Amino acid sequence: MDKLCFIDVESTGLDAESSFIVGYGLMRIDGSWIHSFAKTIDDESKIIANLIDNVRKYERIITWYGVGFDIPMVTARAVKNGIDPSPILTINHIDLFIIFKTLFRLNKYDLDSVCKFLGIPKRVELKGSDMPPLYFRALSGDSEALKLIEEHCYDDLQGLRGIYLKVESIVDKIAGGYIDLSKWQASFK
Repeated sequence: MDKLCFIDVESTGLDAESSFIVGYGLMRIDGSWIHSFAKTIDDESKIIANLIDNVRKYERIITWYGVGFDIPMVTARAVKNGIDPSPILTINHIDLFIIFKTLFRLNKYDLDSVCKFLGIPKRVELKGSDMPPLYFRALSGDSEALKLIEEHCYDDLQGLRGIYLKVESIVDKIAGGYIDLSKWQASFK
């Protein structure tokens, strides 16, 4: 079993009631990656099942705001499609967004802003709100839209990986119980 992977889920929107999961990217610590994208909206269950099967190979997943978006979206859409989401819910999950929001005093906490703060280059100038129209274009066969989606996903995963590599010692201390985030979070209440 491999130690960890980074995941980024792609959907047509932000809520499970009116959106579909259309793809995901998974990057390994060495920078190699896979990108899976639906051919049609009807492929959603295959995408979800494939993602869940792939994360089973890892001891830990790393996300950016995965607790607030990726994991709840996968959970909701998996249940909707009759797929057991428990493998993605029971794997050790580190959400770097939570670590930064808790331990770092920054003005902005979106992935691009944190990458910029840490000096991690980002090549693709697309925001999340730019993505749904691209997803629908790609689903209708637009190869240029699919290429942009793949580049955006790869760029986000490279950024996530770069952030992780900068704070790996902090993540290890949190995972080992040496840094208690709840102690830090309590000070904000």
